[in-house]
Amino acid sequence: MRKRHITLISLFLFTFSISAQQKINGIVEDDETGEPVSFASVTPGRGEMIVTDSSGKFSLTIRKQPRSGDSIAITAIGYLYKRVALKDLLADHKVRLNREDKMLDQVKIFASLKGDERRFGYFREWKVKNDGGEIGYIFDLPLKSFQLGQVQVKINHNYDTCWLKLHLREAMESQFSVPAKDILKKDVILPTTKKFGMVEFDLGWEQITIPNNKLYVGFELLRCGCSQSSAPSFFYMGNEEGVNFFKETKQSVWKNTGAYTIYVRMITK
Repeated sequence: MRKRHITLISLFLFTFSISAQQKINGIVEDDETGEPVSFASVTPGRGEMIVTDSSGKFSLTIRKQPRSGDSIAITAIGYLYKRVALKDLLADHKVRLNREDKMLDQVKIFASLKGDERRFGYFREWKVKNDGGEIGYIFDLPLKSFQLGQVQVKINHNYDTCWLKLHLREAMESQFSVPAKDILKKDVILPTTKKFGMVEFDLGWEQITIPNNKLYVGFELLRCGCSQSSAPSFFYMGNEEGVNFFKETKQSVWKNTGAYTIYVRMITK
C-alpha cells in the first residue's frame, strides 16, 4: 500500500510539473528589413543554448507563469546583443535585432558543407577514449592572417557531459594537404551537456596566422561521462559529401575519407 502511495505521489508531481510548463515558439528578425536571422544563439536564463533555424525560428519550454526576471539572451553575428523578458516574448513572439555596423562587412562564415545544417545527418561514430584521436576539415581561406571568433561543430551523443578539445593546424602543401603543426597557443576545451545539434567554441577573435591559406579545424574527444544507455555513443554529424581528415590515436598517421565530411562552421573577421 505504501509503495502504491509513493507511485501515486510521484505521478502527481510529474503531471503537475508538466502542467506547470508551456512551449513557446519565436522568430528572430532583422529590425530594419524584417528578414529572418538564421543561426542566432538563444540562451534562456538557466537553460541550454539553442540555435534558430534557417527561417529564424526557435522553440523552448518555459514556466507557465514566468517570473518577472525571467528572460532570454539573443546573439548573432553582425547584430547587437539583446535580452528579452519572457513576458514580452509571450505577448509578441517576434524578436527584432539591430544591426551592428562596426566591422560588419569584415565578418565571414566558412562551412564545411553548404546549406541548412539541420539536413546534415550522417553519423560518424567516435570512440570515447583519451587517446589523442582527431577528426576535422581543411578550409581554403582567402587570407593568411585573420581573427577567429567562433568554431562550431554538429554532434549527437547520449552521455550527461562530453569534453571536446579544439585543434587548429597548419595544412602542409602537397598533392593532398595534410594536417601538420598545431597553431593554438592554449588548450581550448568545451564541456557540453547538449545532446544534439551545434556546439560552439568561442575564441574571442583570436589572431590566427597560417603559412599557405589552408587551415585544418579538428576536434579531439577527451572523454564522456555518466551515460545510462546500454549502448553509449558519441557521433559527429555531417553528410556523405566532401572530405574529412582523421587519425585514430595520437601516434596514428593522418587519413582522409574521400567520401564524407563532418559539419564544421568557422566565423572570422
